[in-house]
Amino acid sequence: MTVDLVQDVHRGREAFDRHLAQALRGRQLAELGWRRHDDLTLLVDMSAVHPQTAKTDSFLLRLVFDHYPNNPPSAQFVNPETKKYEGTQDASHIPQIEGAQHIHFHPNYNGTGQLICSSTTLEFYKVQHGVDAAHRWDARPHSFLDTIAAIKSGLAQPFYRGRHPASSP
Repeated sequence: MTVDLVQDVHRGREAFDRHLAQALRGRQLAELGWRRHDDLTLLVDMSAVHPQTAKTDSFLLRLVFDHYPNNPPSAQFVNPETKKYEGTQDASHIPQIEGAQHIHFHPNYNGTGQLICSSTTLEFYKVQHGVDAAHRWDARPHSFLDTIAAIKSGLAQPFYRGRHPASSP
């Protein structure tokens, strides 16, 4: 599968601004658990309920819009203190799921780093993952809200199993 992964910061910023205004519909970012880190980055608070303890686990998703809207935003779970993912030592900041056929969260996919394996994330195309034409990103009907929705669906029951264990670099 060949995908045109051309970075266009100006277009990404413009499309992100437009789609963000549409998504907010007069609400404030904080009402949705979102924060704008910079002109091209949105931080999204996410949570999932652990099936055995019923405890709510919190995660921070970072979306970057430098290839947007022709491609989906870059999406990574990050350390809430650093706002970065520094490799497998930060693996505990990634949700662990099982049984979801539509999405997977990998702390280190084939040695290439973190991958949220969904056709709604830029990294999915960077690793040249195969996808049916019906599921490919299309800038006309899709927006970053599709990315958030896909990731939230993986955090739902019966898929969520807790945090990935942290490992040494």
